[in-house]
Amino acid sequence: MFFKYCVTLTILFAKPVFAQDQANTDNALVALPDTCVALREGRNCFAEVDITWQQHNTGNYCLRNAQSKHIMQCWLMQQKGLFRYQFDSAENVGFELINSNNGKVVASTEIQLQWVYKNRQKKRRWRLF
Repeated sequence: MFFKYCVTLTILFAKPVFAQDQANTDNALVALPDTCVALREGRNCFAEVDITWQQHNTGNYCLRNAQSKHIMQCWLMQQKGLFRYQFDSAENVGFELINSNNGKVVASTEIQLQWVYKNRQKKRRWRLF
């Protein structure tokens, strides 16, 4: 009896969540891979990243760097697009998809950096001899 009750509640509450997730994936900006791994902390990471986007409505959209606001590419009368980006950075980089008609940000994503080895400073002890 308890098991039936838990399963019923799970199904009832899960259904709206799945519907909401599906709606969010329709208006999406995705960078793959979304993580770049460098050997040492502070060094530049290099990767070829595919940035894809999709919107409900056909329109004029531009992809820009979130930090510098530099426009990277624009699409006219499109509903989806792809941009190949040569990632070369020592820090995280964010991207925004904007509607070029009104300048509003409609989606955003970020490429995260990770390191294999973190920089750790050695303790230096003073020696007289």
